[in-house]
Amino acid sequence: MTALVVVLVAIGGALTVLAPVWALLTWGSVRERKRISRLSVSRCADVVSPGRRLCVVEGRSMPAAQPLVAPLSGEPCVWYFSEVEERVTSDGPSTVLVWQSGGTMPFAVQDRSGSVLVDGSLVHPDHQSKRIGHSPPVRRVVDEDVSSARDSTHLQGLVASGVLSQKSLERRWWSSSLGWSVREYVLPVGEPLHVQGRPELRAGRPVLGDGRRRHLVTGGTYEQVAANIEEDVRTSSGCLLMVAVAGPLLLLAGFLLVRTLG
Repeated sequence: MTALVVVLVAIGGALTVLAPVWALLTWGSVRERKRISRLSVSRCADVVSPGRRLCVVEGRSMPAAQPLVAPLSGEPCVWYFSEVEERVTSDGPSTVLVWQSGGTMPFAVQDRSGSVLVDGSLVHPDHQSKRIGHSPPVRRVVDEDVSSARDSTHLQGLVASGVLSQKSLERRWWSSSLGWSVREYVLPVGEPLHVQGRPELRAGRPVLGDGRRRHLVTGGTYEQVAANIEEDVRTSSGCLLMVAVAGPLLLLAGFLLVRTLG
């Protein structure tokens, strides 16, 4: 019986401690639901001037000007980000940036009314939105870790094109190099997009940019985004209710058992 009391009190205490955490999560989901309910999808052609509030557009991904080709994979795309890092060891394993390209070029979202530009940094893998659970439909088309540059056709292609020198990729016995990591991400042409961003003017053209990390670029529609947030609210509310009820009940049960045994 003593072990049962300990278990009841431990679980009840843990659930009681978790209650504020679930309350915070629920509050965040409810705020997001309210924020989404105040937004409406605009035609791309109607985004013509800067504004302080988020603007929502939906359409297909298109190049901002000329079609792009990702430098490592050769994939046609509207946006790409490529990088080569050297894995080294000194006091501990770390990485050194060797080469990087893309990641910030704007692309267009096009619907039946026209198109509007989107800041390319909004889909950068290192520039995450605060909107947890939604991500842009960016594909990682190159992902390799090699110990020798000769084992990578992508590194050899950069050497052949003069972007990198063969000497810079050689490993010598005194080198701290462990090898190289090669990554490339692309946003394909014609990808369905839902974009929330703050309109800005750049070089006289409207561009949807960052709004204090409140931007959102995803492959779902407005209805799908709203449905996902509603599901988050229901899940968080249900967990909060369970924690708020079960925690005190288990603590009470443990207390009553202690008094009974005493």
